[in-house]
This record gives sequence, structure tokens and C-alpha cells, in this order.
Amino acid sequence: MDLHVSLRSLSTSWNSVAILLAFSIYLAFALTFLPGKVVPGVILSDGTRLPYPCNGLISLLLLVALLGIGVQTKFVSPTLVSDRGLELLAVTFIFGFLISLVLYAAGCKSKDQGSSLKPHVTGNVIHDWWFGIQLNPRFIGIDLKFFFVRAGMMGWLIINLSILAKTIEDANLGRSMILYQVFCALYIIDYFFYEEYMTSTWDIIAERLGFMLVFGDLVWIPFTFSIQACALYLLNDLHLLCTFFFFLLNKTLDHHNSK
Repeated sequence: MDLHVSLRSLSTSWNSVAILLAFSIYLAFALTFLPGKVVPGVILSDGTRLPYPCNGLISLLLLVALLGIGVQTKFVSPTLVSDRGLELLAVTFIFGFLISLVLYAAGCKSKDQGSSLKPHVTGNVIHDWWFGIQLNPRFIGIDLKFFFVRAGMMGWLIINLSILAKTIEDANLGRSMILYQVFCALYIIDYFFYEEYMTSTWDIIAERLGFMLVFGDLVWIPFTFSIQACALYLLNDLHLLCTFFFFLLNKTLDHHNSK
């Protein structure tokens, strides 16, 4: 019995891996091929400027549309994400941890002297792994910083919508949940509408990519910012004022995280 339960749990975890992998592949495809304004980044110390395809809004809308079609055709369950919340959190954390190790190893081996890829090694392994070694590492032409923060913001919306679907499924939808969902959706849409301004933020232009930023983008943003939705689902009788409190708390965390 214990072996059966363990194998079933392992199988479910691999399903979460598949979800994360499919999400990542879609984001890479969308970032590379969907139309959008290509914005030159700030001038780096060596005089170069990195290009950033700012097609986040169309990528987000297409993703939501595809998921909507999947739900309508019963190919995807609307509660797929919320039903596997803790599993996805664990898988994403492990993925972020492994990515940070790869970034550390690649940075240590890099001989590039350009501003975006020049290795900054202090000799302190924990420090270099945590804060990163390279400023703007890329993979198959994709800026990983830009990719990860986009994944976090879109992941936040997908988690919220899945919790909303769970709430509707349980006939537990209240005004607080509706208000929260509207606020967050507007905030995320606004973020991607003005995505080009992200190219000049401190994270992009100054901080090297290590575990701190990877964890912040992939885990902190989607899984902590959606705690409010979880609370409203579990405690549907919360007063509307609590929704405003949750939203303000979320914006405070977001402001602190962006510094």
C-alpha cells in the first residue's frame, strides 16, 4: 500500500513537471516568435545595448485564450493548477535551484569580456551562487532575466484564474474574490502593456542573475502574490475591506521586491 501511494505521488509530481515544462516552452516560443516591439536596453559599460522583444501582452492574451479553448474542449481542467498548487510550488523551487546551479557553473567557465556576460567571481561560492556571476545571461538567444520575470507575472495570473475556477466549481464565489481578481488582472495587464519600461529597471540593468533573482521571479512572485486568492477561497466570508488589505499588502511586497 505504501509503495502504491509513493508511486502514485511520484506520477503526480511528474505531471507537475510536465505542466511547468509546457509553460516554459510556450513562453520561449512566444518570446521568440510572436510579433511585438523590440526595445533596445540601456547602454552597458562596454557601449552595447541588448534587444528586448516586448510582446508580453499578446503572449499573455494568447496564453489565456489557449487555456480557455482547452477548458471548453475539456482538454485541460480549469482547476489543474490549483489542484496541484503545492506540487507545482515544490517543482518550481527545485527547477529554480537547478537553474541557479547551471548559471553559476556557466558563469565560472565563461571567458566572455562583454558587459552582459563578463563573469564577476568573488571566490565566495555562496555569495556568487546567490547573487549571480553574469549580468544578462542568455539561452538560445533569450534573455533569461526577462524570461523569468515574465514567467512569474504570467504564472501569478494563471494561478489566480485557476483558484477562481475552483471557487466557482464549489459555488463559493463572493464579491471579495471578484474584486481581488479584477484588481490583480488589471495590474498584470498594465505591467505587460508597459513592459518596455522593465528594460531599464534595477533588476535588468544592475543585478546579476543568481538564485536570488531566479527564486524571486519564479517562486516568490506567482506563489506568494496569489496567497490572497487562496485566503479568499478558504475564507469566503471575509469582509470586502480585507480584500483591499490583501491587495495593498500585495503591492507593498511587489514594491519591496522591485527595489
